[in-house]
Amino acid sequence: MSADTGVEIELTSDFIANNFVEQYYAAIHKDPELVRKFYGSDSVMTHLETSSKEEPIQGADLIHEKIVSLGLQGGLACIQHLVAQSSAEGIVIMVMGTFARANESVCHPFRQTFILGKMSPNDSYAFYLRNNIFAFDDAVHGQEPQHTQPPHQHPPPQPQPPAPPQQKQQHHHQQQQQQQQQQLSPVAVPQEQPPDPEPLQPLLPPLAPPPPPPPEPAAELEQTDAEPAPPAPPAPPAPP
Repeated sequence: MSADTGVEIELTSDFIANNFVEQYYAAIHKDPELVRKFYGSDSVMTHLETSSKEEPIQGADLIHEKIVSLGLQGGLACIQHLVAQSSAEGIVIMVMGTFARANESVCHPFRQTFILGKMSPNDSYAFYLRNNIFAFDDAVHGQEPQHTQPPHQHPPPQPQPPAPPQQKQQHHHQQQQQQQQQQLSPVAVPQEQPPDPEPLQPLLPPLAPPPPPPPEPAAELEQTDAEPAPPAPPAPPAPP
């Protein structure tokens, strides 16, 4: 197969299988009327939803009617495994995954086998869905379906049983005590540091220093009754 750019693309069995499975389940989800284009006049389908045996259905018209009657529109298929093998007459594909119908919270594990036949022996690039076998594992093997919550939804909260009157009173009393403690509990308020005191200004101008005290008078000699000392004798005359 060649594109307009001249680049040759190798169509492997895995490449063809992945593209077919993606288109097939997209048609089932969007509108099952579209799946008719995958089948031919010699196509055969077997669809197992219960343990009872289902007879194969042959022909594009009958297969189309069966698929529409199954109510698969809006269903979501989650593919977990896909295996493909090439054969002399086409490609064999096995798919394993889960399928949930629209507005359903149960995912059913399933297995489906496709055989893609060649539209012409000389054309290796054109295929149609020749064989289709579908089976739900929980129905065939008697297993319980997997219950899951729908996407983007949460389970509703479970209602709690009413508490006894005594527990209600204790709970109410505890709430009152907590409220009172919150009201009475002191709140730490940051205290501002007082500013430094300014120096006191004198109310009156400073006084002049007092004059120095007068010197004390010299002590007077005490008067005594003693007579004064006689005068000293005159010096002798000098020799001639």
